[in-house]
Amino acid sequence: MVAGGLFSIVLMDVLHLYSPQLIKQAVDELALDNADSASLLHIAGALAGLALLVTVLRMLGRPLFMALGRRVERDLRDSLGMRLLAQSQSFFDGQTAGQIMARATYDLNNLRLAAGYGVQAAWDSILTLALAVLYMLWLSPCLTLLAALPVLSIPWLTRRQSILFHNCHQRVQSSFSDLSEEAHDCMGAIRLVKVHNLARAKRQGFAELSREHKRRNLELAEVSALYLPVMNLVTHLSQGVVWGAGGALAVLGYISPGDIVAFSAYVVMMKTPLVYSGYLINLYQRARSSGSRLQEIYQGPDLAEPCQTSRNGLTPKVSARGLCFSYPGEERPVLCGLDLDLNPGGITALAGLVGSGKSSLLKLLAGLYPAPPKSIFLGGRDLTEIPLPELHGLVGLVNQEPFVFSATVRENLRMAAPQAGPEELWQVLRLVGLADEIRALPQGLETELGEHGHTLSGGQKARLAIARALLPGLPVLLLDDALSAVDPLAESEILQRIIGHRQGKITLIVSHRPSSLGVAREVMLLDQGRLAGRGTHEELLSFSSLYRRLTQRQKLLSKLGEN
Repeated sequence: MVAGGLFSIVLMDVLHLYSPQLIKQAVDELALDNADSASLLHIAGALAGLALLVTVLRMLGRPLFMALGRRVERDLRDSLGMRLLAQSQSFFDGQTAGQIMARATYDLNNLRLAAGYGVQAAWDSILTLALAVLYMLWLSPCLTLLAALPVLSIPWLTRRQSILFHNCHQRVQSSFSDLSEEAHDCMGAIRLVKVHNLARAKRQGFAELSREHKRRNLELAEVSALYLPVMNLVTHLSQGVVWGAGGALAVLGYISPGDIVAFSAYVVMMKTPLVYSGYLINLYQRARSSGSRLQEIYQGPDLAEPCQTSRNGLTPKVSARGLCFSYPGEERPVLCGLDLDLNPGGITALAGLVGSGKSSLLKLLAGLYPAPPKSIFLGGRDLTEIPLPELHGLVGLVNQEPFVFSATVRENLRMAAPQAGPEELWQVLRLVGLADEIRALPQGLETELGEHGHTLSGGQKARLAIARALLPGLPVLLLDDALSAVDPLAESEILQRIIGHRQGKITLIVSHRPSSLGVAREVMLLDQGRLAGRGTHEELLSFSSLYRRLTQRQKLLSKLGEN
């Protein structure tokens, strides 16, 4: 593909740049009174034939380079998606959705243009300039040097323009990311915007960001607009040198009138590559800025090869020894010197004040953040030595704010187990008390749930997410206050059914409700990242004042909610 495109460009430029030689021949014949109608018609026919061939070659070569750009875009998009899936949670903590969307759209488009049209224009410009200079040297080395004098300023102009382009593009891309982020936030929370009558404020904020993006683009346009007049001035100066110095040389008999006309034609032909150089600098700086932004994603961890997770012989036991953890960029540890053991069977619950480290512990167990070496062990293996694809096949996590995809109920469930049959789907739906509600939907399992599952209530989305996590039968299941949107009685019943379903496996939940904590085989109380107590719900009530305050506060909040 690339070879064919390059061949078409070379042949096209050779033919195109030969046409001034035919014009030179016609002018010289006319100047010497040797011209006849037959020879002039022959030259005119040759010029028309060259023009037709050049047009055909340009039409054939251009799609080849455009296809190259599309292939590069496809490969980059695929690898970008894989990289994003491989990034840790700490990466997404430092990125907004708008920034990632800008990389996947604006930046990839810049690289596509550079790889497709940019490569074609660069080769075309270089060959045109090189062949034009060779033809001009062949006609008159002296006149070539004189005509090149105005062109000597181009490298300095190009360097200065390149710096301005780069700085402007960085500001344009930054403003585009801000605009994308605002649009994403507004559309994602459109219900809140309407309920709280925030449309005017959001519209004003978006308009301000849009004006800023417009201003940045106008700055870039101003920088770009300076380049074309300067290149026109350079070519016009070269034209003046050709006609002035060339005329003197022709009078002295060193060159013919046809040479002057051919020289003038070559200078005109060089104008397009010189003007293109500004566009190519612009395009290159866009691609350079976009490439550096994408490199932030590609500099992440190496992609692990997909592996078949083997659960045979795995002892589903989780332990932590002296676990200390701080979030990236923070000095204060959220977990400090934590020791614990999680054994299979029943449910283990985590309780504690807000900020005590409960959710942080679950995120470490699920591999969302890298745990310190030799601090967490799964089945006797150091968690840091388990490849992430394998770890995700052993540990499942359901957050307090579950995510439901814009797909059918069946598709949402089978994302965790693509080979699951209908009976398995209904089984997990019965476990979470959702089977009857799904049957009542217009199309049952084939019902489309809409964006973020907006057709379901908060409790239904939570139970659907738990059913999805139950389906593959993972050895370790983590529920981070996932049933907070369900009433306490229903939550207690669901947990009882999960206990019976997950015999011989670890189930760790975070909850504040006494009804849920009472179901747990063991409750571990965390306080400021440390284990402050452990035992059954009744045992902790008997000896832990902190636990008693937590349960009393939760009972009071429940009564207030009921009232």
